[in-house]
Amino acid sequence: MRQIIALAVCLVLYSFVPGPAAAQGAAAAPPAAALLDGWLQGTGIAPSDVGIYAVPVDGGPPLLAHDSGQAFNPASTMKVLTTLAALSVLGPEHRWRTGAHLRGELRDGILHGDLVLRGGGDPKLVIEDLSAFIEAMRRAGLREIRGSLVIDDWRYDVGRDSVERFDLDLSQPYNVLPHAMLMNFKATRVVVQPGAGGAQIALDPPLSGVPVENHLRIARGACRHGAAGLTVRDDDTDLRGPRIRVSGPYSPACGEQGIFVSVLTHEQFIGALFRAAWQAAGGTWDGRVRVEAGAARGAPWLEWVSPRTLADVVRDVNKFSNNVMARQLFLELAVASGVRPATVAGARAVLARWLAAQGLDLPGLFVENGSGLSRRERVGAAGLARALQHAAAGPYADLLRNSLPVVGVDGTMKRRLVDDPVAGRAWIKTGSLADVRSIAGYVDAVSGRRHAVVFIVNGPRATAAPAAQDRFLRWVHANG
Repeated sequence: MRQIIALAVCLVLYSFVPGPAAAQGAAAAPPAAALLDGWLQGTGIAPSDVGIYAVPVDGGPPLLAHDSGQAFNPASTMKVLTTLAALSVLGPEHRWRTGAHLRGELRDGILHGDLVLRGGGDPKLVIEDLSAFIEAMRRAGLREIRGSLVIDDWRYDVGRDSVERFDLDLSQPYNVLPHAMLMNFKATRVVVQPGAGGAQIALDPPLSGVPVENHLRIARGACRHGAAGLTVRDDDTDLRGPRIRVSGPYSPACGEQGIFVSVLTHEQFIGALFRAAWQAAGGTWDGRVRVEAGAARGAPWLEWVSPRTLADVVRDVNKFSNNVMARQLFLELAVASGVRPATVAGARAVLARWLAAQGLDLPGLFVENGSGLSRRERVGAAGLARALQHAAAGPYADLLRNSLPVVGVDGTMKRRLVDDPVAGRAWIKTGSLADVRSIAGYVDAVSGRRHAVVFIVNGPRATAAPAAQDRFLRWVHANG
């Protein structure tokens, strides 16, 4: 956690009331220190742990600024910058393509060789897409594969790890690392169903050839232990192949429940998911899976084009704060610039050039992976607000704004400020890590002016920040 150097609190309030009243010395807004003290009251948060900036998107001095030049950890509000850059560099109509190549002869429905899948970096190739792609293969005459499934992951060079060891909970989907052939976010739903003698476990979508060991402890009586408390771990020490172990207490009185988990390596997951979907479509294959960068050569036999545009993906990233999708978008910046295979360093360089071309100077900015799932990422409140201002004046203003959670309506802001005057009048991306709580987005004030707003808290009492941030949003709505 960022250690705060003991400095005098730098707090600047620009009381901005347009028109003659201001020139005539009309009553100004309350002193900034009083505002901040009021918002932080009862939270235990020190003012030195806070960075704030609120500014009209159409220009003029900031409505409020506090320690706005200090670089803070923004958590998932960094996704605003990543998605804005992706929209500009790739274009909102960009779609991802996944290729299927035949390495061998297809004769009488049988492929005498390998099926090569060329990863196209699709951040949302889900089981429904994979099933549709397989159906297209079946319609094209492929019934049996007498070779291996080869994964061409040449698009990205991000190492061989499949999950981020961010908080040591490797089963959390938010820890999944990018992969050129990412499938279903490398996640499945562990479904627990009450049954005779206890409970049964299934995977949705299924992973063929991966045994699930049931180590549940049945807790009789009222519903006290649901799926959220279960421990899910995978084990690939068995020579027969990987397996999944589910343990912990479960109350049958809770009924059917499920929990999404990340399991297996990318290679293992892709193989098991593909095998299950291929068998479900009536196909035959009992071969192996391997990764071979550059295996796909020439034009593909078949190509899957994502039904989603980049605009659709940006909405998912920002509304629901999907980390692996954001990380893939970040890498796609490098791909679009011609860097193959794409690296995180390459993506950082492209982002830096894009910011410079846009005239955006963000002092203290450091982007580790573009998702905000990082202890190293930094940006100042004023810098992030300037990026929001820039977006509001650009061709993707409405698209970016509407991708953000609407206060009191949807996404990660669905349950905040419900039925408040600001509900439905603010579009706010949230961020959350241990010792970090942040918000960034737009507020429409009762005056009719739209404001870019950022409120970041880094400190041991950050979990109490949402109450203060909500007060801030109300204030901007009422006074902006």
